[in-house]
Amino acid sequence: MAGFKHSSWTPEQGAPGNVVGIAQTPDGYLWLASAEGVFRFDGLAFERIANPGDARFANAIPTAIFVDRQGRLWVGFNQSAGPALYRAGRLHPIAMPAPPPSVMRFAQSADGTIWAAWGGQGERLFRLRGDRWQSVDRALGLPPGEIASLVVTADDSLWVTLGESRERGSLARLKPGAARFTLEPDRIGFSMLARAPDGSLWVSDQFGTRSIRDARGAAPGSPRAMPAVPGAAVPSLAFDRRGGVWGSTRGVGLFRGDMQATGAVERIEAGRRLTSNATIDAFADREGSIWVATDAGIDRYRPVPISPLSAIPPDVQDGIKLAANDTSVYVGAAHDLYRMGKDSITRVRRVGERIAALCPAGNRGVWAVHGNRVVRYGSTAAASFSRPADPVAPTVCAEDRSGRLWIDGEDGLWVREDNRWVERYTGMRNVLDLVPDPSRDGVIANTGDGGLLHLTPTHRAAIPARILGIGPISTIWRTGDTVYASGATGVVRIGARGMARIDSAANPWLVGVRGMARGSDDAAWFLVRLGVVRVAGTELERGFARPGAALQHRMYDHIDGYETRGQAISFRGPQVEALSDGRVLLASRAGLLQIDPLQARAARAAPPVVIRTVSTGRRFWRDPPQHLELPPGTRSLRIGFAVNSLAVPTRNTAFYRMDGSDADWTAAGQRREASYTNLDPGRHEFRVIAQDAEGNWNRQGQRLTIDIPPTFLQSWKFKALCAALAALFLWFVYQLRMRVLARRIRSRMLDRMRERERVARDIHDTLLQSIQALMLRFQLAVDGLPSDTKARRELEDAMDRADEVVAEGRDRLRDLRRGSGLEDPEATLREIAGRQLSGTAIATTVRSSGVRRPLDPVAWDELASIAAEVMFNVARHAHAASMIVDLQYRSTGVALSIADDGIGIPADVAREGRRGHYGIPGMRERAARIGGTLRIARRREGGTEVTVAAPAAMVYRKPSDRE
Repeated sequence: MAGFKHSSWTPEQGAPGNVVGIAQTPDGYLWLASAEGVFRFDGLAFERIANPGDARFANAIPTAIFVDRQGRLWVGFNQSAGPALYRAGRLHPIAMPAPPPSVMRFAQSADGTIWAAWGGQGERLFRLRGDRWQSVDRALGLPPGEIASLVVTADDSLWVTLGESRERGSLARLKPGAARFTLEPDRIGFSMLARAPDGSLWVSDQFGTRSIRDARGAAPGSPRAMPAVPGAAVPSLAFDRRGGVWGSTRGVGLFRGDMQATGAVERIEAGRRLTSNATIDAFADREGSIWVATDAGIDRYRPVPISPLSAIPPDVQDGIKLAANDTSVYVGAAHDLYRMGKDSITRVRRVGERIAALCPAGNRGVWAVHGNRVVRYGSTAAASFSRPADPVAPTVCAEDRSGRLWIDGEDGLWVREDNRWVERYTGMRNVLDLVPDPSRDGVIANTGDGGLLHLTPTHRAAIPARILGIGPISTIWRTGDTVYASGATGVVRIGARGMARIDSAANPWLVGVRGMARGSDDAAWFLVRLGVVRVAGTELERGFARPGAALQHRMYDHIDGYETRGQAISFRGPQVEALSDGRVLLASRAGLLQIDPLQARAARAAPPVVIRTVSTGRRFWRDPPQHLELPPGTRSLRIGFAVNSLAVPTRNTAFYRMDGSDADWTAAGQRREASYTNLDPGRHEFRVIAQDAEGNWNRQGQRLTIDIPPTFLQSWKFKALCAALAALFLWFVYQLRMRVLARRIRSRMLDRMRERERVARDIHDTLLQSIQALMLRFQLAVDGLPSDTKARRELEDAMDRADEVVAEGRDRLRDLRRGSGLEDPEATLREIAGRQLSGTAIATTVRSSGVRRPLDPVAWDELASIAAEVMFNVARHAHAASMIVDLQYRSTGVALSIADDGIGIPADVAREGRRGHYGIPGMRERAARIGGTLRIARRREGGTEVTVAAPAAMVYRKPSDRE
């Protein structure tokens, strides 16, 4: 079972116990039938689905689970409850007349017919066509025996295994269109059937695990068989994507065999990689994982790209050494030398002693240093000679372009020249790595002093750490014609075109690099501290072109099968190499590992994304419809969702947003729920998308449209009512304010009017009367003068002029006391007209309309003053023949209109008045003082009409107003 990573879920992690069946729906959920009920699993949490509400399911236990071709989930129950179908978030009972004690198996034909079986006696096989169940044992001539399994093959044949005892069984087949079953001649035990991915039909019993029919339903020409597992009872089978057959045993653990081989099967029993020996069912999911149901929970065996090569034993003491040459990789481990090629592992030789150093030979094969010998293996030109007489065994070696072999020693390097060893560069201790120089005749050495050395037999040149630019050098290696070095701050490439580097500041995974190999697709595989990192070839070139760029990469760690660490730093030489078939080999503390690039880069479908639940304070929906209407006034909402990529669910990443509430996508992390509060009424759209562990996106995701109707208090009717009430309130406040302002204005104007009356009274009672008394005395004096005297005539003329002045003064005083005309406003208007139009032939008509109401004296004073000004202008400028004065009493106020049939008034004069004259501006000011408006317009039939309108609050006298 190498290459599969085991995980398990028991009741401690929320899994049900006594699981009897596993299925998977198209939305990615894994469904479990157990003694505790029906559960579904999204890789993170188990969710229990309640039994149907029908009374007969109250104490029933699920006994079978099945997904049909339409993706519907069927569940069979015991206690004669019959089957149920999952729909719209819950299980619905499916009526079956006289259901059997238990529904143990399901199958479906191509035409949609559902088959259900009971494993005991009596009526055993049932058929659902349309909406009607039928018992078909007799009608189809089903042979006797206890039904163990049902399978429909590619040709639409229904196959049934029947058991007479635990050791004896039979196989029956109902061909498409046939009226009766036929009994097949196969010798089988009481067993389960399984259909392999290639369409072949398999069975497992006391005779072994084997194929009994090919994809066409015929007996195979060369049967594929594996030996039986002792103690296994009615195994169920599942098939992985690597050609493996997995089987449950119900009591002796789990087994796996190879579909193409006839050798022994692998066994696993309860312990580190299996929760219980009572394995009931085996199932392969859509991502290639194998799930096993047990009485203690469920186990999963997930294919991973990194797996140990058990054919080569680990070597904890001396470490594993690698050397690649041509199409092979040589491996030194546990005193043996192996050669790995495409689909082959060959032990080259049992060395029998520690292999101290291993490096490629120039003419194929490898150099191996073991004991006191240096031997070339795998080359037609064999060679073997003694190693240098050095007290310390070498740890690294390299052959340069001229065929010279270099190895390290205690106090320098040894070079094999002219069939003899020559010691070079004495005093150079602690050589950690040696690789051939790609461009010149020599080697590059890492001595652990921070930089590198370029060495030839006659020349030594240092490459300082400051030039390399990646800090102290830890490891160097050669890939093709290029030398790479890793340091504290990155990786540098040394080639014929110079040097380039990648900084670890932008790529923190470049820490503790032990080596790198280029795969068959030119991708680079870096062995780093936490695992293995794959970088595409084009991406790697981009990184060397832009040292500070962050590279797209994929880290493979313990989740992917790298459950160990790299070898100790004291084990030198290449730690990672690539095979010609694309596999990558890694030296680790746990032994030799391989990466299967096909598995590492396996194309996977986009992860299914589902909206699992919607809940408010009082309501709950499982698997809600795409359009959901919530109760009116809903403010808080929780939406549960799932990313049903079950391979590595902790690496799945979900993003969600609610239009109108979220400005951008929210990363869910490990959460699978979104919560919202203070939602407004209306339509909301919730979206969720996801990415799986391999970077596959489901950008379509799932959408949920949510409608929240408003309550009455949130409805437009209520808002309109509130707006109307607010407008009414503002109108009331406005009216109240206007009344206050009007009262203030009237009070000020009344005060002014009273002051005018007082002044008029004082002038009348004092000045005019004094003048009249004075004139009387003058008159007496004049009367005493002779009538023919000049002085008398002049005094009489003065006295006449004084009479005119007194009369004019009385008129002015009458104007100051205009409020006295309130008893009869029409009469007052006639009096004003008679006075203002005196000396003209203008015919005047004064009239009124409406219900007459008492006028406020202040307002009437302003109206009368405006009327006097208008009539004065008519007399002077209009050249009119007639004038109509109309006083209108309205509920909203008073309108006074004065119209003439004269020559009219220019528009600019009507707007602004004549320059230097203040008649029209004064009239507008008087109208404004009583809250009114003045309009001057040309009449269509000729002439001018002046209208002043004042509101009721200003012109009508209140009963409470004091005189």
